[in-house]
Amino acid sequence: MLLAAVTYYPLYSWLGTVTQPGNINYPIAIFIIFILVCYVGMVYGPVGAFLAEFFPGRIRYTSVSVPYHIGNGWGGGLVPCHHLGGFASTGSIGYALIYPIAVPAVCFVLALFLMPETRHIIIWKPVEVKAPRHSKAIHSAGPLGPVRSSC
Repeated sequence: MLLAAVTYYPLYSWLGTVTQPGNINYPIAIFIIFILVCYVGMVYGPVGAFLAEFFPGRIRYTSVSVPYHIGNGWGGGLVPCHHLGGFASTGSIGYALIYPIAVPAVCFVLALFLMPETRHIIIWKPVEVKAPRHSKAIHSAGPLGPVRSSC
C-alpha cells in the first residue's frame, strides 16, 4: 500500500509522457502498466489468507466475503469516477490521483496501529458444535408417521 501511494504519481506522470499522441513508446508504456498490475497482484494475492485469519471458522465465509465485496465494489469501483472527475475539472494528474493515493496511504497507517498480530491464531482448528442430547425424541413427522431416533 505504501509503495503504491509513493509511486503512483511518478508512474502516471511517466506514462503520460511516453504516450503522447503520435509519439507512443510502447515498450516503456507496457513496462509501466506491468508495474501497476504487479501492485494489484501484491494486494489481491494475499488478501484471501490475510482476511481469513481474523475470523473463526463458523463465520469466516460471511465475515470475509461481505467486507471484501463491499470494499471492491465501492472502493475500487469509485476510482475511475474520482480519477476522471478530478482530471476533467482541473486538468491536473495530481488532483486525479488524490483518491488512489490517499486511500492506500490511510489504510497503511491504520494497519500499522490497528491490525492485531495473528501469527499465533490457529485457523485450522475444527469448530465444535454441541447439539442438545434427547433420549428417544421425536424429531419430525414423516409420511408414515413420527420418526423416532435415539441419540
